[in-house]
Amino acid sequence: MKFRCERDDLVGAVQFASRAISNRATLPVLSGLRMEATEDGRVRVAATDLELTMETVFAAAVDEPGKAIVPGRLFGEMTRNLSSGQVSVAGTDGEVEIGSGRGRFRVRSLTPDDYPALPIEDRDDSAGVQVSVNATELAAALSQVVRAASGDESRQILTGVLCELEIGSVTLAATDSYRLAVRTLEVVGGPEEQRKVVLPARTLGELGRALQGAAGSVTALVKENLVAFSVEGSAELANEWVIGSRFIEGEFPKYRQLIPDSYPNTLVVDRERLLEVTKRVGLLAQNNLPVKLQLAAELEVSAHTPDVGEGQEVIEAEYEGEPLVIAFNPQFLADGASAISSQRIEMQVGDGLKPAILRGERGDFTYLLMPVRLS
Repeated sequence: MKFRCERDDLVGAVQFASRAISNRATLPVLSGLRMEATEDGRVRVAATDLELTMETVFAAAVDEPGKAIVPGRLFGEMTRNLSSGQVSVAGTDGEVEIGSGRGRFRVRSLTPDDYPALPIEDRDDSAGVQVSVNATELAAALSQVVRAASGDESRQILTGVLCELEIGSVTLAATDSYRLAVRTLEVVGGPEEQRKVVLPARTLGELGRALQGAAGSVTALVKENLVAFSVEGSAELANEWVIGSRFIEGEFPKYRQLIPDSYPNTLVVDRERLLEVTKRVGLLAQNNLPVKLQLAAELEVSAHTPDVGEGQEVIEAEYEGEPLVIAFNPQFLADGASAISSQRIEMQVGDGLKPAILRGERGDFTYLLMPVRLS
C-alpha cells in the first residue's frame, strides 16, 4: 500500500473512524484502524468494536493499492502532529511509514488477516429496508432523544434508543426510568409493517456528532441484525462515510402507556428564562436534592440544601389549573427544557407525584419527567 494525500484529509478520516475503537477491545487487533488504498484513487479508513463500525473514504494519489492495520490511538496522535501539506503513507510487511516534509516516521502494523470483516461491507439493499431522512432534522432529533438513554450497563436495553419504523415516519424513544424522550420524524420509504429495533445510544450519539452541519439526506439500511447509516459529505468531512451498528436484543418498555392524553394543569413559560433560573437556583440544590416549582399565576423556582443555603426566583408564566408544588432533579429538568427548540415550553402536570410532560410549540417532541417526592 502506498498513497499521497493532504494531511488534513488523512487527519479527518483517522479521527472519524477512531471513534469506533473501544477502550475495552476484546481482541488486540480491534485497537487498530484498517486502511485500504484502492486503484480508483480512494483511501478507506475504518474501525470497529464488532458493535459500532465507522468508515470514511477520501481521495488520494494511490501508487500501490493495498491495505494495512495501524495502531489507532498512536497513528491518530502522529497524524495530528504532522505539519500541513502533502503527506505520504506506505505500508510494507510489518510496518507503515509516514512521510511529511523532511520527516519520516515508522510504526509497527498489525496483521491484516487478523482483522475481522466489517459488518457494513455487505451492503445488499435488497436484503433490508431502506429509508432516507433529512440530515438536519435527524441531527436535531438525536440531540433531543439520546440524552434520555441510560448509562447503566446492568440494564442494557435502556442504554439504547428504540426506533419504530413505518412507511413515511420513524419514532425515536429513550428512557432511563426517570425521564422519557420521544421524537417523530418524517422519512422517505419504510417497511410495510412496523419494524422496531433498539440501537445503542453510543452509535446514535456518534451519528448525531457526524451530522453536525451536514446538509442533504441520510440513508439508513436496516437489515436483520444491523443498520448502516450513510451520507455523502458533512461539515467535518467533505467525503462520504458510513456508520453501522448491531441491535440491542431485548424488550424495550412499552413507553406509550406512560404518556397520558392530557393533564388538568398546564404551565406555559419562556424556555430561556426557565433554563436560566433553573441553573441559578439549582446551584443551591446539592447532595442530589431537587428544585421545587410552585405553579400558580407566577412560577416560583426554589431550592434548599441544609447547611449550604437556599434560593428562589419568580418567573412570569401562564398557568391554568389548581396551585401545586412539584419537584424535579435540576439536571433532568434542564435537559428537557434545552432539548425543546421553540421559544416557549408547555408543561402539563397532574399533581406532585405523577410525571410531568414537557412539549414545545411544534408538538413533535415529548419529554416525560418523573418528579422527586418531597418529604
